Amino acid sequence: MMSGSGFQFNPSQQYQLEAIGSVVDLFEGQPKDVERLLTMLRGKVVLPAMSEAVLDIDLSQEVGAVGNSLVLDRNLILTNLQRVQDRNGLEVSSQLAGDSLDFDIEMETGTGKTYVYLRTIFELAARYNFTKFVVLVPSVAIREGVSTSIRLMRSHFENMYRSQGVTFDASVYSGKSAEGVQAFATSTNVQILVMTIDSIRGNDTRVIRQSLDKLTGLRPIDYLAATRPVVIMDEPQNMETKLAQSAIGDMNPICTLRYSATHKKQRNVVYRLDPVDAHKLGLVKQIVVADVRQEGSDASPHIKLVEVKNTPKWVAKLELSVRKADGTLQRKTVNVRQHQELSDPRLTDNSAYEGWRINEMRLDPPAIELTRHGELQLGETIGEQTDAIYREMIRETIREHLRKELVLRGTGIKVLSLFFIDKVDNFLGDGSNNTDASGQFVQWFDELFCEERARVTGVENILPYEPSELRRGYFSVLKGTKGAADKFKDTSGTTKADDDAYELIMRDKSRLLDTSEPTRFIFSHSALREGWDNPNVFQICTLREMGVETERRQTLGRGLRLPVRQTPNGYERVSDRSIATLTVIANESYTKFAGELQREYKKSGVEVGVVRRSEFSRLPMVDSNGQATDETLGFSKSLELWEHLRKQGIIEQDGTVTNKFRPNEMGFTLNLPVDFVALEVPIIERIAEASLEKHIRPISKRQSRKLNKQLYSTPEFEEFWETIASKTTYRVRVDRDELIANSVKAIREAPAIEPLQIKITRTGVTMGRGGAKGRELGERSAELRGTYALPDIITELQEATSLTRKTIVDILLKCDKLHQFIGNPNDFIAMVKRILKTELAKIVVDGIQYEKIKGYVYELRELQQDGAAEKDRFLDQMYKVENEQKTDFDYVVYDSTVEREFAELLDSREDIKLFMKLPPKFKIDTPVGPYNPDWAIIKQEDGEDKIYMIRETKSTLDDSKLRPSELAKLKAAKKHFEAIGVGDYRRAVPGRWGL
Repeated sequence: MMSGSGFQFNPSQQYQLEAIGSVVDLFEGQPKDVERLLTMLRGKVVLPAMSEAVLDIDLSQEVGAVGNSLVLDRNLILTNLQRVQDRNGLEVSSQLAGDSLDFDIEMETGTGKTYVYLRTIFELAARYNFTKFVVLVPSVAIREGVSTSIRLMRSHFENMYRSQGVTFDASVYSGKSAEGVQAFATSTNVQILVMTIDSIRGNDTRVIRQSLDKLTGLRPIDYLAATRPVVIMDEPQNMETKLAQSAIGDMNPICTLRYSATHKKQRNVVYRLDPVDAHKLGLVKQIVVADVRQEGSDASPHIKLVEVKNTPKWVAKLELSVRKADGTLQRKTVNVRQHQELSDPRLTDNSAYEGWRINEMRLDPPAIELTRHGELQLGETIGEQTDAIYREMIRETIREHLRKELVLRGTGIKVLSLFFIDKVDNFLGDGSNNTDASGQFVQWFDELFCEERARVTGVENILPYEPSELRRGYFSVLKGTKGAADKFKDTSGTTKADDDAYELIMRDKSRLLDTSEPTRFIFSHSALREGWDNPNVFQICTLREMGVETERRQTLGRGLRLPVRQTPNGYERVSDRSIATLTVIANESYTKFAGELQREYKKSGVEVGVVRRSEFSRLPMVDSNGQATDETLGFSKSLELWEHLRKQGIIEQDGTVTNKFRPNEMGFTLNLPVDFVALEVPIIERIAEASLEKHIRPISKRQSRKLNKQLYSTPEFEEFWETIASKTTYRVRVDRDELIANSVKAIREAPAIEPLQIKITRTGVTMGRGGAKGRELGERSAELRGTYALPDIITELQEATSLTRKTIVDILLKCDKLHQFIGNPNDFIAMVKRILKTELAKIVVDGIQYEKIKGYVYELRELQQDGAAEKDRFLDQMYKVENEQKTDFDYVVYDSTVEREFAELLDSREDIKLFMKLPPKFKIDTPVGPYNPDWAIIKQEDGEDKIYMIRETKSTLDDSKLRPSELAKLKAAKKHFEAIGVGDYRRAVPGRWGL
């Protein structure tokens, strides 16, 4: 962990561990001591008749490189890939895409992609002794971001991996000191080199492709190629040109790992965390839309330029106010030709456009000339009171900011707001810096901030600064020449001219998070591309039209990351959904914003708003006895389900849900095949959650909960809480003979582990006056059985399961499969480890004994403090309580329709005197992980007897429908509550609530 002003990083986030493990497991079977197994095949001198001497030598020997050696046969890597894909619910590949080792990892913006690929580096080093890694990025902005991340995470990774003998150096490649590649190539520890695609893409004019005296006449690219690096591509969709791909191939990587939220071209997908998954799991902020729009003004001509194209003919796409059949006006996008009257009945049938035509169109930059206006550029709008709208958007952003400041005061969480503006002049005006800026937006901001601060009690004490101290602009600088002053300029966000603005704001990232730094409001012209974000951006205001087809998605990406709070030990993540919200102040309706955002994702190749063929892959498998297992359906079964739903008319061919899906109607069923009937409820839930729009909410649906403070302070509640929150300890007794018998049976029935195959490739380099060129000289394959030292299987299994050495030895000797361990030790250990954990989970709960001890799982004072700090919730997540004296809040938060039904029942029952949804911090230790019960209840019988109840709401009482690990937690919880004197613990299901 980092300390002081640094960031704290959680090494145990399950989704990140899954992404890391998915890549590491691709090379399962690769020996760690591979160098000891390989015999170097040396080159020989060839003297041709031509005057230029040619020397064939081993490239790594020539440069003295210490590189990566991948000896796995490609068929084995394909098998590993298929296993990983099936585990992750992805379509299983029948062959390696492009016959190459290019692997895609899809992770939604804000979920820690950089952390994942950096930690993957250390896992690959620890497991397989890979030491050379090149992180390739499309821009200086992302390069700076990666470099900053490595600096912030350095001590975190050092603390995790130093004990495993892994040390590392990281550097940024620069053509000015290209000879630095020699240290990268020859060092024996882990080396991470960060470089832009531009530094290697192109012809021999690039320094990396020139022979250098300091490198004994070789080129820097030769040194990189000699190491056979693992190439990690950050945002690879921006590096898809043939020239870029060729340049990457010149580095001779053993594989490429491609990390992005939106891959333009998919290769071998090994892990996917899409926007819907990220929002559903609470890994990013909730999205709230506040819209500021003009109403009742469409009698004046509204015109917005959406697109200009000249294939096959010149045409402009305009958003116009079009008359509908009922006579009302609606804004629609229409195609308009040059000189065509906009009032034409075939276009708008709107007399307001009489006399309006397009005189001229152009592509560079896209623009049109209108008869009664003049030039209109792409994304620009006329016909609205734009100034008035933008002014109110600034006011709304300030109001939202001040409200968030009051909610989060004293928490160590700094609130930032981000404005995207249309022109730098609207910020700077006649000024040249933040202090003397005089643009229209600055004038409005300063005036409105003072107004709003005076209106809200308590804000003056939190933000006593002048408005100019609270705002800051980040723009690209046009360097002055011959003594002239530098100038700021408008840019697109995709050019080199933007780099200085991004570098500045990346360098300021930590300072911007410091609560003692006054800056709270950030203005930027085009910080709308990958590499730029800040976790504590809670408001984003777009003071310009949404013109680009990916602009909503990119805008959100700047503030989706979960916020951080400042603590004595550094910055730590805050995942509380009532805090982690991102409010977008937009000049379009919530419905339109949500719909357009979903369309942008689809255009980028992300499947949202539809039921995917892999949608059900991670649902639990049901065995022949109808018992749910910890194994998942996988892609093939999910596809079978998907096809059934399509034939039933529930979904279209593209996965769109039809109006036949009516789960709230009495008697509704999916008519599932017999093998899937037990999964009908979770299948319905998956279909209902497919839309991204479900995770975007209008600001009008936001609602704060009111705490019933008196309840927590009553003697009755204190007695109740001290009883149900009592702490326990447990010990486990396992029937050793039963465990051995079950484990041996499972290992014998497991699929055979294939022996390792290695591939030895001989790489040569041709030396001549024209430079050095590498080429493959030959390869051969061989089995590895008996050629290496076997790992300590007993110790590895003991550390993973806590079983005694004797028990593990007995299982291994009786399974009759130790020959498979000799042929492929890593795969065999992984298989046995998985089986032992599964069998332990099945029987461990039966032998558990709980004992009450001093202390509480969740102190009453903590409950009171957390209750008082209750933050924002949304009406679609809550039930409004009728009898508020019976519970701790006026609204009850629920996670499912079953929970809502139960809350309504508890609220209406006269014999229920108190009920509460237990907070997430209320956790009980069990042998299979911590458990958070759902409900705590006081029931009164005969007017005086009080019964303390704990209830877990589920959709079924059938044990066979629950996964073994889930069922184990419920059984353990029952024994815990019995140990503390709360004997009435059970499941509650619709129709059998158990009250």
